[in-house]
Amino acid sequence: MPIAKKELLLELINSLDSSEKRFFTRYTNQTGSGEEDKFYRLFRYLSEGGSLEDRPAIAARVGVTRAGQLVNLQRHLYARLLDALRLQHRRRDTGIQVREQIDFANLLYDRGLYLHALKVLTRAKELAIAYHLDLHHLLIIDFEKTIESRHITRSSSGRMTSLTSESRRRQEVMDSTVRQSNLQLVLQRHFIQHGHVGNPAEARNFYQLYHHHFSDPVPERATFQERILGHQCRFWYHYNQLQLAEAREHTAAWVGQYARRRDLRERDVNLYIKGIDRSLLIAFLREDAADHRQLHEHLLELIARSERTQQQRNSHLMADLVLLRAEMNQCLLEPHRTCGPAALDRFSRRVAAVQGVDRHKQMVLRYKLAVLSTLAGDHAGALDHLQPILEERKPLRYDLIVYARLLQLTCHHRLGHREFVGYGLNNLARYLGRIGYRSTYPELILQLLRGRERGDPAADGQFTAGAARLRETVFNLREFRYFDVGRLLGNT
Repeated sequence: MPIAKKELLLELINSLDSSEKRFFTRYTNQTGSGEEDKFYRLFRYLSEGGSLEDRPAIAARVGVTRAGQLVNLQRHLYARLLDALRLQHRRRDTGIQVREQIDFANLLYDRGLYLHALKVLTRAKELAIAYHLDLHHLLIIDFEKTIESRHITRSSSGRMTSLTSESRRRQEVMDSTVRQSNLQLVLQRHFIQHGHVGNPAEARNFYQLYHHHFSDPVPERATFQERILGHQCRFWYHYNQLQLAEAREHTAAWVGQYARRRDLRERDVNLYIKGIDRSLLIAFLREDAADHRQLHEHLLELIARSERTQQQRNSHLMADLVLLRAEMNQCLLEPHRTCGPAALDRFSRRVAAVQGVDRHKQMVLRYKLAVLSTLAGDHAGALDHLQPILEERKPLRYDLIVYARLLQLTCHHRLGHREFVGYGLNNLARYLGRIGYRSTYPELILQLLRGRERGDPAADGQFTAGAARLRETVFNLREFRYFDVGRLLGNT
């Protein structure tokens, strides 16, 4: 096991719940000398809050004095913890079970028991087919072909024909899966780096990018994984172009695939939650409060039925994040609803507790919280929520920074801080030019704020006319959705 970094070992130990620690103790007692093993004594010491920097304490509790010994012990403990976790949770993960059967078949084959190995592989293949484990299925077929080609197994000619045709079919499936997974990554990375297409030229380039990688429809006989990847690719294709109706069709089909198969849903609940999250996002952008509420209630039911264990911690972190964002978006979708101080305080605590995600997602939540605070009239609170965003030196994309700075100016304008607003307007205008911001919507908002600061009665009319021209194309839809001037600055 190449991992010996103390931070990784401590994180793994801290992630264990009480049942996993008890299982590790039993596992150690069954496979070793229990308390006499130094790696187990190190586990007990670290579980009780001990530090790897305290060498005298380690020498007294563990019996290790040399640095090299301690590194080797950390590596060994990490490996034993993973072994124990695999044994404890193998029944919940079909992938682990299938890989284990393949390993057993390898052991049997190496001992010359190749017919036994074929029987084990047959059972493993049944599981792989049932749970659409395409890569595992291909590995099993390859192993079967190896055995059949090297030994006289007295298999029928029909068996040979079936094996070769099955192998060709798996090759087609893997080719399709790899192409679609590559495309999905390309489209997702394009959105992360560039956001939605901003004009017809960008839309044409994006269309060419998509069809350069993939243009074939998902075949009728596609496997479960092929269908899911197909819907993911098409979601990103339509979402990047703000074709929201088409994107919603594919998120609905994506979620529907999992909804019809409880076994597959439980095996990869993360992708099921991700599909619900994408559906919620589309409902928010379409301002479809009813659809968003229905999806939100479905997510609540899913979370209520889920068993909370440390092994499923990633799923629960994702579900909590999606649920928090959905609740905040639901408030934003209801124009006559504002959050009271108690609700804002709850949101603030939950946003602060978000962990295990990229800073960008945390900043998006803080921005939404700032918008809710502004709509509730708590402009000072909104400025506090915006501060971590405004201090970010390496943003993933600049659009969130621009939204945050516009909201900051809005709050100061509402608070009557005219000197700050005057300076901030010019500063933000220079910033937009420096980063080459594509949309002219922020410039319209700056003009509106300047006009209102001067008391110009024509400012609102000029903004309305300019915004109407931008609304004629779909490219500015997201801008209007994330910074609603009518609600944040009053009617224009």
